[in-house]
Amino acid sequence: MSSQARGLNNFITDLRNAKSKEEESSRIEVELAKIRKKFNPGGGTKLAPDGSNPSLSSYQRKKYIWKLVYIHVLGYEVDFGH
Repeated sequence: MSSQARGLNNFITDLRNAKSKEEESSRIEVELAKIRKKFNPGGGTKLAPDGSNPSLSSYQRKKYIWKLVYIHVLGYEVDFGH
């Protein structure tokens, strides 16, 4: 895996090393909260015309989407429409 995808690789490693389903679920909930926070600008930041957060780089957007896809593949419910 590319060195640029280190955050994604670390996330997958954390999930694979989870000792129980509850630990995995907890890690996923924490990550989903982080992703929601990143995509929803706060503090009066305006969204770009396409509805995206202008403070996120294209790499960050891709990384978070890949994390959402991986969580979905694991069988967890993920809302992509928010």
